[in-house]
Amino acid sequence: MSSSENGDSKIKEYAKKLEQIEAVKAEKAKLFNPLELAKSSREIRSTFIEGVGEIRYGPLTVADMLEISKTESDEERGILIMWLMLRKAYPELKMEDVKAFPMDTAAKILTALTANLDFLANQKQLPNG
Repeated sequence: MSSSENGDSKIKEYAKKLEQIEAVKAEKAKLFNPLELAKSSREIRSTFIEGVGEIRYGPLTVADMLEISKTESDEERGILIMWLMLRKAYPELKMEDVKAFPMDTAAKILTALTANLDFLANQKQLPNG
């Protein structure tokens, strides 16, 4: 076997090993990891809101949803959702601060923060919602 053929053989061997490693990585990536999911809920995210700017927030958790489900009105629910999400990025933010937001700005923020929260559509079906 010539050195050229030997080199080609090694390249094919390494390519096959790389494919196997990538397949294992892809399979591991598909596995559900509840600890990683819980960890991801503590990550701060950001979004840009036209007329407001870039805001930072944390995603709602199951514990947050339990607290939200206790609210009596849609208005209270909206204020609580905003506060729960924003205070994760701004720990000094008080509920009174959120209540002092100008209504038009609060509406933009709430709309942006809740754009992908499907469970809110079913909130009235919850026992205390």
